[in-house]
Amino acid sequence: MAISTITFKGAIDSVVWKHPESNITIGSQLIVNETEVAHIFENGQLLSTLQAGRHTIESGNIPGLEGLIERAFNNRTPIIVEIWFFKKIAGFDYKWGAQIPVVDKQTKLAIPLGARGSYSLRIKDPMSFMLQMVGTESSYTKDQIKANLLDNVIRNLKDYISEEVQNKGSDPFTLTTEIKEISEGVKKSLTNDFARFGLELIDFFVIGIDVISENPEVQRIMKLRGFRADADFYKLERSFDALNKAAENEGGLAGTFLSGGLGLGLGMNAGQQMGQAVSQSTNINGNNSQQNSQSSEDITSKLSKLKSLLDADLITKEDYDMKKSELLNSL
Repeated sequence: MAISTITFKGAIDSVVWKHPESNITIGSQLIVNETEVAHIFENGQLLSTLQAGRHTIESGNIPGLEGLIERAFNNRTPIIVEIWFFKKIAGFDYKWGAQIPVVDKQTKLAIPLGARGSYSLRIKDPMSFMLQMVGTESSYTKDQIKANLLDNVIRNLKDYISEEVQNKGSDPFTLTTEIKEISEGVKKSLTNDFARFGLELIDFFVIGIDVISENPEVQRIMKLRGFRADADFYKLERSFDALNKAAENEGGLAGTFLSGGLGLGLGMNAGQQMGQAVSQSTNINGNNSQQNSQSSEDITSKLSKLKSLLDADLITKEDYDMKKSELLNSL
């Protein structure tokens, strides 16, 4: 059998890949890149771990292979081993999403929340990862990791949010203002779970927690709690809450938007969406008796919040001036 050069040839999204040939000719070259680590096994037992570099498979060159090579006839016949490559760099594109029901303490009714986020991890213990997750597969991808970990993520997130709502008094309608604390809390609870699989959880982010306002049960709860029926107005009010919270947290507004647009689905078109919400929520005309009864204090509060949106570049100066004029005309 000819001497060969052995390198990682897995798919681009693979984090683990096994060399397909188990008969390895003595004298072959094994090349491990900087982002990889290679493990050599015989009959399921780890013989050697190879870091980045070029390694020649020959007697005395690779620790752990001496006895195996000596058993080869005249050091000429192939040795029978398995060579596994593991990516050791961190992956940052593990996204997740889930619907989580929580019980509203005021109405005792279930509220469906739509939660989404991402996390980053790396393989810390290749042996544990192979035994606990890879199994008999010859390669393993990021999507497979994400699919296997999703239940762990959802369970820990659900437990943490339920604890916040039931025992700490958090309001499901304003959980978006607690994204930073929830992210940190869930990360702590997930760290040990991930470690069992040989994985190191580097970061965990909750990007958004939204009440699914289109749900009829949610609309019923909002009515019982006295929220206005206009869903966009409700979202606007929650946005103001988040802005105020962001001003208090480390990192301020910029940090909040980097972690996912306030969890309200604002995304890249935040200004447009917020402007639309303002337009729909503050559309005041003289024929609306409810708006005519607004107090001066309520108008002052809305003007202040509009100014906050302008200062944060979430609406244009033109939008601000138009809505300001409408509010003042309603007095």
